[in-house]
Amino acid sequence: MPQMTLHLLNAHGKLTPYGEWLPACLTQTYELAKKMMPLPSVDVVVKTGAYVIPEKGHLGYCPEPGLVYITVNPEHPAFCKNEDRALERMFAHELHHAARWAGPGYGVTLGEVMVSEGLAGHFALELFGGQPEPWERLRSDLLQPHLRQLSENWHRTDYDHNAWFFGTHALPRWLGYTAGFNLVSAYLAAAPHQRASTLAATEAEAFRAFI
Repeated sequence: MPQMTLHLLNAHGKLTPYGEWLPACLTQTYELAKKMMPLPSVDVVVKTGAYVIPEKGHLGYCPEPGLVYITVNPEHPAFCKNEDRALERMFAHELHHAARWAGPGYGVTLGEVMVSEGLAGHFALELFGGQPEPWERLRSDLLQPHLRQLSENWHRTDYDHNAWFFGTHALPRWLGYTAGFNLVSAYLAAAPHQRASTLAATEAEAFRAFI
């Protein structure tokens, strides 16, 4: 039976005030996600740090099927507020990555990574409802000029991840996240019987026609 093993890195006691809430929040999210799709067992490592998403006060990273890193900043007001279950949504996003790692993988090409990010974003919505994240709602006038470039670079493994997803160089911040989210939205509109939870093992190429 897949299970989650939580590791709180708390030598300095900064996580102590959240010692009950964090495990409860993350365990409940894992159990909910596990009901929706097959999940691998995961080690979840939680630490404090300042390198977090400015809008959220936390950051998630899933580098392989059985491992999720979570960084939280207890001094960040957004983390403490946890508006709209932001931490749970982030963890659901990372759990979809973990499931995809256990199947086709997160991806090495621009197209594969965009699909993985788009599916993970939709999975958070599938679990918790609400609105897409800010990085999934880039304005159309900022997105549209780059769709041809996305199509042309779909199979590239040497794409600039920071440029496409975080807005370094000449690309808008969050371009890759919104493009991937919209790609999956278009796929789901054409296949309404599907969900992000049922598509975790679907190859990225199946989505390319929906750019």
